[in-house]
Order: sequence, then structure tokens, then C-alpha cells
Amino acid sequence: MDGQDLVVIALSGVQRFIEESRSTSDLRAGSRIIAELTEQAVSVCQESAAELVFPAPSKKRKDVGMPNRVVALAPAGQGTTLAQRATARVNEKWKEWLQKTLGRIEETPGMPAVTWAVAPPRPGGYPEQWKEAQRRLAARKQVRNFTALEARNGPCQLSPHWPATTKPPKGLPSFERDTLSAANWLKRKLGRPNDKESVSPYGIPSTYGIASAPFRIEVLKNINDPDVTEQVDYLHQVVQDEDTGIHIPNWPLPGMPKPQGELAQWLWRHGGQWVYTDSWSAESLAREFRKPTSGEAFDNFSRTVEIGRIAAADLQKIMRDKFQVAPPSSYLAILVQDLDGMGSYLSEEKNLSHKRHTEISDQLRRVAERQTELLHDSALLGVAVYAGGDDLLAFLPAATALAGARACRQAVTEVSPELPTASSALLFFHRKYPLRLALAASREALAAAKNVPGKNALAVSYLRRSGTQETYVQKWALPDHNDPEALVCDRLSLFTRSETGARLSPRLLRDLERDSHALCTLSLDLFTAELQRLVHRHTLAPTSEQQKAFALKAAEQLRLLGRPTSALEDSEKISEQSLIAAARVAVFLRQECR
Repeated sequence: MDGQDLVVIALSGVQRFIEESRSTSDLRAGSRIIAELTEQAVSVCQESAAELVFPAPSKKRKDVGMPNRVVALAPAGQGTTLAQRATARVNEKWKEWLQKTLGRIEETPGMPAVTWAVAPPRPGGYPEQWKEAQRRLAARKQVRNFTALEARNGPCQLSPHWPATTKPPKGLPSFERDTLSAANWLKRKLGRPNDKESVSPYGIPSTYGIASAPFRIEVLKNINDPDVTEQVDYLHQVVQDEDTGIHIPNWPLPGMPKPQGELAQWLWRHGGQWVYTDSWSAESLAREFRKPTSGEAFDNFSRTVEIGRIAAADLQKIMRDKFQVAPPSSYLAILVQDLDGMGSYLSEEKNLSHKRHTEISDQLRRVAERQTELLHDSALLGVAVYAGGDDLLAFLPAATALAGARACRQAVTEVSPELPTASSALLFFHRKYPLRLALAASREALAAAKNVPGKNALAVSYLRRSGTQETYVQKWALPDHNDPEALVCDRLSLFTRSETGARLSPRLLRDLERDSHALCTLSLDLFTAELQRLVHRHTLAPTSEQQKAFALKAAEQLRLLGRPTSALEDSEKISEQSLIAAARVAVFLRQECR
């Protein structure tokens, strides 16, 4: 083993390529493209005499747990040839996709960007090779090839650093006629569903489909009710009507069981957008689907669309009055997670061996598989964009987001308590909010969590359609004597739903923002009593008993959530900043998580 070359092959610019997406399907397709390009490099290693270190082989799905880096041991003197062959294989696959998608090959500088380094045998063996390979790889990444390109059609709408292609793919629906580069058309084509497919490794549901999933599940449970059937049938007919032409193929959620019957299956797969009344704007739909925007043709289109709007409103009313089901939430959540100090962990002396790195690689693969399994369960209704073990990006409905963050964090310790702790961010955003901006905000929230001393933190943030946002950051563990195992998401979960129907008024924030400085100077007993009074005053509930019970619980949780992140050992200390942020997030959860 000491006489082998250590080869490290990395795909650069991965996060940027994936997140420069307009839709969730673009995003997922970008992730799958990176995973399959990495798989090309892995295949070269497997065909040769090289021994893989990263990634660990999987007996389940290749798209789960696949990182953007390959580490292998090759016979001495053969490492450079192996890396060059792997690079060539990756580029060949990319060109093959472009040829199939566009019918030609166009230049896309920087994609794929394969960087590699080879560390020959060293007297110190694998530990010295690992350090040398990391140094060489970092140096290689500083080298840039600035290829000049003429943007005759202007820049790409999603990736301005690439020119838009001169000839978009043929056969595109009107609502997908964007100005995109060849690389982004590849994502768009691979991520676009059709009616013949029910599942695919490339696509995931739209933001509408994820946000409305809990509501649609309740509708599907009652689909045989005549009133429910009638309204869903109206929605189906209007969307499928050839004159309206507003059918948008979509992907089903992995956690939603496929129902029986054509109507139920339509709602299960394609109905995510159409259960919202604000989706039925004739003016917006006419512009999106290139329909007439004035005259008699528009009037006819508008009357048909109005039938759909009324059906969506009536369906919500029937579900509320007959089955006590709240309207579909307009919010969903992005979950991002990253293991703390993974690079340093791999370079620790106790871990710096070929055998130990192989073990860690296998642990990360199993973490990714477990997280994907949990997210895709019917209890969470989530969907993983990518899961690499030390890195996770997923979407969840608002109602299950906190539980999903908890489950994915615990999956790390369940698989291996030896792995580093996980810091996470949960961003709630409106289904109509630009996806790229929401992804950027989630990364900022994750950076805030990882900036907490000692890390191992969770950031919970919301981003309203108006652009208003707040981020609450706290250590994952937030225990007290009554619940020594409690996590911060457990404290916040009280505010997502209420069995009694009690809810917080936003006016609580006005009083807390005005009086927080004085409140935080009080003794713990006085602070607790005053906080209970304020919460009780701004709690709305069907009965006074329910109001009092909820106010006591809510005030206690806010007191605990108000602890400073850097001094959790001082249970009597309250941070004004943490208290206000926690209250803002709590009010948001009370309003939108259903």
C-alpha cells in the first residue's frame, strides 16, 4: 500500500452549477448530473487496478451518497494516467449529453471542471500522501482557464457567466422558453417530466407540489366524498382542457402513496399548483402560456379559468367545514446540513489511514441513505435534492420541516456517533419566491449556524414573499430540568400546530420589541411572570382554559429559546436578541405551518 499513488479527483463549481436553477426539477437534475459525472470517474477507477477510498460502494442507489470527489490508490507511477483517463471520461459523458439534448456540442467553460492531484509514495506512507494531495489539489484549483466566448444571444438568464445558446432544444412547451446556456438547457431537459413517467432520478415536485402535500393527502383520504370529488373533477377538467392548455407535467412526492383512480392520481401527481386559488389568475396564466391577453379569446379563456378558481376555493371550504382541514400552506422549507469540520476530522492523526478513511466513507454513505429514507417517508413528505453524508439539501412541507431537521440530524449519530456533529439550517419560504434567492438565504442561515462557538447548531429562518425575513440561531441541544433531552426544534414545534386551536397574535412582537430590554434585566421569576402575562394577552383560543394552558407552555418555551447561544450553562440568563428572534419565528410558525 505504501508503494501506491494517491489520486484525488474533484469536480469544482458544483454548488454554483446546481443552485443556478429556476425550478426544483432544474435543481435536482443539476445534482444528478454531478453525481453521474462523478460516477464516470469512479468507473475508470473500478476498471483499472486502483482501489477506491472515496466514495464507498453502495448496494442501493448510486445517486445517494455520491460526493463530488473521488479518492483512489493506484499502482505507483500510474496515478497521473488514471486521473487523465477519468477526466477524459467525464468530459466525454458531458459532450454526449449535450449532443443528445441540443443536437450539437457547445462550449461551456468551467463545466465540467475536473481538478486532480496525485501524491506519489512517501516515506511517511498514506498520512503524508494525504496531506501532500490536499496541498496540490488546493494549488491546482487556483489555476483558471479563461476561455473567451461571444454572447451573440446575450447572457444566460440563470448563469450570466455563460452565453445563451443560439438554438434552444426543440419541442419545448411555451412556459419553458427561456434564454439559457447549453449547460442549463441540459438541466432543464433532464429534469422535465412527462406523463409516461411516474418516478425518475432526475425530477422532484415543484414548490407548489411540496407545499400543498399535507392538504392534498387529506383531500385524497376523502376523495370519495361527492362534494370533494366534484370540485377536484372541476379542477382536473379545466387544467386538462385543450382550449386552456395550462397542463404542467409534474413529479409526485416519494412519500405520497399512489392512489387508485384517474382523478385521484391526477391530484396526487399534477394537482399541487391548482389547489391554490391564487394560481387561477387569467392574466398571469395567459402570459405564461402565450395565450391572448385581450379580446374575445381572452374573455373565453378568463371564464374557463374562473371555473378553476371557484373550484379551488370551494374545495378548501369543503375540507375546512366538513373535515376540519386547514387550507394548503403557502410555505415550504429548505433543509441544508453540513458536518462540522469534516476536513479537519479526516486529517486527524487517529483517522489518517487508508483503512480509516474507507470506514468513514462507508459511514457517510450510510448516513446519506438513512437521511434519504427518512425524508421520503410518508411521515415527513420530504424530498432530497442531494445527500452526500456530510452534506444535505432537501425540501419539506412547512408542517413537517422541524421534524425532518431533527430526523436528519439524528441519522448522523445513529449511523456513527464517531462522526462530527451536524449544523443545519431550515429556511421557510413562500412557494412563489424565487428559488435561487431562497437557496442563497438558506446558505446564509447555515453559515450563521456554523458561526456559533462550537458549532453543532440549528438556524431556523423564514423568508416571506415580501422579502421580510428573520433568522433564529441556537445550539441543537436546549435542555432543562423537565426535559433533559430536548432539542431546539422540539421547543419550536409547539408553535407549528395546536390541538386546541390556540394561536399567537403578531401583536406580541410589538410588545416584546418595545419592552425586551427592560424584561431581560428582571430576575428569572419576574421575567417568567411578565412573559406569561404578555403571551396570555396575545393568545387567541376558543376557551379561556385553552388560552391559559397554551400561554403557559408558550411562555416557557420562549424563555428557554431566549437563552444566548454562547452561554447555555447559565439557565437564568436571557438574550434580548435571541428572545426577539425566537418570538418572530414562533409567530411565523403559528401563522404558516399547517
